[in-house]
Amino acid sequence: MRLELAIDLIVPDNTAYTVLVALRELGYEALERVERSQIITLEMASGIDEDDVIEKVSHAEVLFNPNKHRLSYARPNAASSAGDGAGQPEAVVADKEDDTRGLVALLAGPFHLRGLQSLSRSVAWRLFDVSGPASRERLEWACRQLLANPVSQRFEVRPMPVRSIATAAR
Repeated sequence: MRLELAIDLIVPDNTAYTVLVALRELGYEALERVERSQIITLEMASGIDEDDVIEKVSHAEVLFNPNKHRLSYARPNAASSAGDGAGQPEAVVADKEDDTRGLVALLAGPFHLRGLQSLSRSVAWRLFDVSGPASRERLEWACRQLLANPVSQRFEVRPMPVRSIATAAR
């Protein structure tokens, strides 16, 4: 089973602001807002309860700090509902080499995330200009210009999946 988690800051995001300014200086003058999410993709053994995984991750402060983050998740094959922002293009940037074995061992050990087989990390970028969400072409341009280093990173522009906010368990 694959479960994608998105971790968003609930405080001002200085990195997103820096990207906003830089992309404007690179020629995207109509850019009004930049959003980013840390994406954690968990590969779990079959038969694992998704709600249990989300509950345990919400307590794994090596990934998620409830004082400054909002945790949401995308269930595989969830259908988009109108107006929820899902389906708009987002650019997902990941390192070509990212050894997460230590983090997997930590989550499986002290945080009791049994059945965790692997974990991958990436950053999802969403750009908004005067006409709304940026186009796929504009996101690809932004990745080539600034968001992804072609030597050490890869990127994919995809429709944003439907994400549900994880209920705080504290």
